[in-house]
Amino acid sequence: MPLTDPKIDDRTFEQILAELRLRIPRYTKEWTNFNDSDPGITLLHLFAWLSETMLFRMNQVPRKNYLKFLRLLGEDLAPPRPARAHLTFSVTPNAKPTPVPERARVSASVDDGGDALIFETERALDLIPGKLDAVGLFDGAGFFNATGANDTPGTKFKPFGVAPDPGNALYLGFVPPDPLPPGKQQFFPKTMTFRVFLPAEATAGKPQACKGTATPPIPPVTLTWEYRPRTGEPWQRLNVLEDESAAFTREGYVRVQGPADIQPTRESRLSDDARFWIRVRLEPGRRYPAGRVPEIDFLRPNTVEAANLATIHGEVLGFSEGHPGEQFETARKPVSTLSLDVTLATGEVEAWSEVADFLSSKAEEKHYRLNRSSGVVQFGDGERGRVPEAGSTITATQYRYGGGKRGNAAGAGAINSPLSTLTGVEKVTNERPAAGGADEQTLEDILVTGPTLLKQRGRAVTPEDFGELVRKTDGVAHAIALPLFHPDHRDVKVPGAVTVVVVPDNEDKPPKPSSDLLAAICRMLDEVRLLTTEVFVKGPEYQEVRVETRVTANPYASFDTVSLDVRKAIDDLLDPRRGGFGKDLSLTRFYSTILNVKDVAGVTALNVFVDGRRHGERDSIKTPADGLLFGGEHIITVEASEE
Repeated sequence: MPLTDPKIDDRTFEQILAELRLRIPRYTKEWTNFNDSDPGITLLHLFAWLSETMLFRMNQVPRKNYLKFLRLLGEDLAPPRPARAHLTFSVTPNAKPTPVPERARVSASVDDGGDALIFETERALDLIPGKLDAVGLFDGAGFFNATGANDTPGTKFKPFGVAPDPGNALYLGFVPPDPLPPGKQQFFPKTMTFRVFLPAEATAGKPQACKGTATPPIPPVTLTWEYRPRTGEPWQRLNVLEDESAAFTREGYVRVQGPADIQPTRESRLSDDARFWIRVRLEPGRRYPAGRVPEIDFLRPNTVEAANLATIHGEVLGFSEGHPGEQFETARKPVSTLSLDVTLATGEVEAWSEVADFLSSKAEEKHYRLNRSSGVVQFGDGERGRVPEAGSTITATQYRYGGGKRGNAAGAGAINSPLSTLTGVEKVTNERPAAGGADEQTLEDILVTGPTLLKQRGRAVTPEDFGELVRKTDGVAHAIALPLFHPDHRDVKVPGAVTVVVVPDNEDKPPKPSSDLLAAICRMLDEVRLLTTEVFVKGPEYQEVRVETRVTANPYASFDTVSLDVRKAIDDLLDPRRGGFGKDLSLTRFYSTILNVKDVAGVTALNVFVDGRRHGERDSIKTPADGLLFGGEHIITVEASEE
C-alpha cells in the first residue's frame, strides 16, 4: 500500500468565517443583518477564531509525530562546523620567543555588530626567532631575488625556475639577533614549520584526495632541505618530517628539522647582509612532469591552522543522584569535543568514554552520550551503560564549543588580536580568509532530509549519499558524486573510488570552489565514508559557451532592455549552479530560450562558440560526467520586427 499524505486542514480565519456566513440563509432565513455590528456575526467571528486555533494545533500533530520518529531513531540536528584559517606569527626582533601552545586563542573583529570571533590553534608551534626577509632562487643560470614577490600576496613566482633542473634551489634568509651572542646557541627550534600557499586561481576546483582515503601522493621530485653552518662550509642536510605540499605542487604544511648549530653567513648574490641561510634544493633524478612546474603565491614560516572554537577546562556539570539515564548540560554550546571525569565520594577520579549509543554498552561500562547541539551529557540506565554513583561529581575536564557560518566573515588579516600570552610575538595575522564554517542544521531542513537520513544512517555508501551530504554544506550550490571515477584516470573505472564534484554558491564566472572549501568537505566526508572508499573532491570541468545572435523584437519595445533580457535568459540556461552535469545541450534550446523572452519576435541568426570554437549547427554540445557549461560574453543584436 503506498504512503499517502495526511489530510491537513489549512483553512484560514477568513475562509472559515466566509463558510459560516454562507450557511446563514440555509439554516436561519430570518437572519438578514450580516454587518459586523450584529451580535450573531460577532459570535461567528469568535467561533472562526477558535476553530482556526484548533486546526493549527491539529495540523502540528503529523509534524510532531515525524520529529518523534526521527528522535526515536537517534537522529539530531547536525551541529555547526567551525570555520578554519591559517595563522602566521611574526616574531619580535632580537627576541627569544616561546612556543605557541596548542589551543592558543586569537580573536577577530567582524563588522556585523556581534561579539569578536575566537580562533584556537589546532596544534603547538615552535617559532623560528628571526624574520624571513630574504628569498632568492637559483634557476641554473643565475640567482634572482624573489623577496618582494614572496612578501606580496597575489604576486606568484616559480620557486625553482621556469624549467626546474637538478641543482636549482630556493634560498631562505632569516635575520640573526643583533648583537649576536657569543658561543654556540640553538637559535632555531627543533621543528621548523612552513606553509606553501598556491595562487588562489591555481587551487580553485583542483582535485583533493580526502585524508585517510588513499596513500599520500608521491612527490614528483626529490627536494633536499639544507642549511649553511658557517662561511665556507658545505651545506648540511636537514630531515623533512612532513611534506603536505608534495614538493610544492599542493597547498600544505612542510615541517623540517631545525639546524642545531648555525651561524650567519653572507650570500653575496642574494643579500649583502649576513643571514641564517636555509635552502631547498632539487636533487638529480626525477623531474617535474610537464605542466606541473610549481608556482606558488608565497611561503610563510611560523604558520599553523586554527579553528573557530573555544576551550573550557574543568567545568562541573552537576552531581549524580544515582538515577538511571541522568542528564547534565554544559554551560556553553554547541559542543565540538568533550572529555569527562566522574569523581566519586571517596575522591577517586574515573575517566568515562563517549559512545554514539548504549546499544552495545554493558552494565558496568563507563559510557556516556553527548548531544553536541544542546550540550547534553546522558548516562546509562544500569543495564546498558553504568549509572554514576550517588554523590559523584560530573566534571567536563575539557570541551570545545563554537562554530557556525559567522566564522567565515573573518577575512584576510582580520584574525589579529592574541588573547593568550605569547612571549616574543610581535603580531598575528591570517593571509587568507577563514572558510568552512556552517550553522547548525535547521528544523525545516531535517524535516526535508529525514528520508535521506534513514537511508544513510550516519554513513556515506551510495553516490546519492555523498551528493546529498555535500549539497547540504554551506557555500555549495550543487554537487554530484561519480562512482568508479578517479580524477587522475578519467577513462578507467577505478573500483572503490568516488569523486564528488562541487559547484560553489558564488558569482564568479565560472564558479570554482576554493581549496579551503574542498578541504572542509573532505573533513566532513572522512567522518562518514567507508574504510575502503577512496574519496576525491574537485570542481567541475568547465566549457565556456558564447552566443552571437541577431533577434527581431516588437518595434515599440526598448531594444536595450530586450538585449539585456536575452543575455540573462541565455546565462540562466547555462548557469552551472543549477547542475546539469554530463548533460548534452541541444542548440534548439537556445532558440526556445530566446523566443520565450518578452517582446522577442524571432531569431534571424545564431552562432554558438564552445571554448572559442564555433560549434556545428546540428550537433549538441557534449559535456563529460564531471563537466558543466557556463556563459561567456555574448553578443546580442536586436532589430525591429517587420511584422
